Amino acid sequence: MKLTIKDIAEASGVSKATVSRVLNNSNAVSEETRKKVLDVIKETNFRPSSLARSLSLQKSHLIGIILPDLSNPVFSKIIAGAESYIRNKDYSLLITATDFDIDMKIKHINIMKDKGVDGLILVTDHGSKEFHNTLMDFEKPIIMIGSDSSVLHIPSIKIDNYKASQDAVQYLVNLGHKHIGMIRGPLSDYHSGLQRYLGFRDTLGYYGYYDENLVREGWYTFDDGYSAMESLLEAKYEITAVFCASDLLAIGAIKCCIENGVKVPDDISFIGFDDVDLSRMYNPSLTTIRQPFEEQGDLAMRLMIEMIENKYIIKKDDEDKFSTSMKYQLIERESTKRIK
Repeated sequence: MKLTIKDIAEASGVSKATVSRVLNNSNAVSEETRKKVLDVIKETNFRPSSLARSLSLQKSHLIGIILPDLSNPVFSKIIAGAESYIRNKDYSLLITATDFDIDMKIKHINIMKDKGVDGLILVTDHGSKEFHNTLMDFEKPIIMIGSDSSVLHIPSIKIDNYKASQDAVQYLVNLGHKHIGMIRGPLSDYHSGLQRYLGFRDTLGYYGYYDENLVREGWYTFDDGYSAMESLLEAKYEITAVFCASDLLAIGAIKCCIENGVKVPDDISFIGFDDVDLSRMYNPSLTTIRQPFEEQGDLAMRLMIEMIENKYIIKKDDEDKFSTSMKYQLIERESTKRIK
């Protein structure tokens, strides 16, 4: 038989309201009474109805996460970090993906709103004026991972993509490379696509090595990396190294080289971005920029629960927000080589 709060109250000799206060960790209960109720709960292995608790507390105990793409290993690592922290908490995750579609992102935010989630975590911000307005109208805590938000009061957790890109290109220059290409992400993706490209361009420009003919664009995927590299090889420009805006782009480009008789890294060196698990498994293993994805997911969840529990209220004219730039790391593997 399933026990109710009424049963616990009768067994403890207290009112249902007192049992509710104990379950909700209210201070308006004496330690003696609290212990009495908790002893009964322990003996009976009582678990309160999540629906009943949600109604009484006006909380759903749901946290929404909206990702661009469920199949990308980058985003699965963020989910792993978030899920690891929340596992023993009284919250559940509601996860959806947009396939990089802005209208779909707006639709999912409104669905999350209708579901009554207590907070929302978004991975990357780029959108439209309508997207901006949708965020403004979402009157629960929001956290952005991977970029700053166009909404001033929304906290962000990210890395410095521009500086990380500079470090990657500087590493290739230090290996003696001058003819360096890039397979970049879309420039409409301001924080990843554009910033990584600008870091590449500005670093090579400083040395006088920048050549726009050696730049191609893709959507961070294996197939786009393959086709972009195919285009670079067909153009027959002198090129000794390629910086790719994601590991999947780099692995696709390396696959193209191998199938066209180009040796990696003897003929062309490659460096990626992200350090997904496949990067160390591929042959040759990929030199890359490691992002702390799981740590980002963990920190976002810690901050979100703190905002929910402290009843953080959105203020549309509030410019104060939490923002952190996390550490990245350049990982040296087999895909890069000093040029003779």
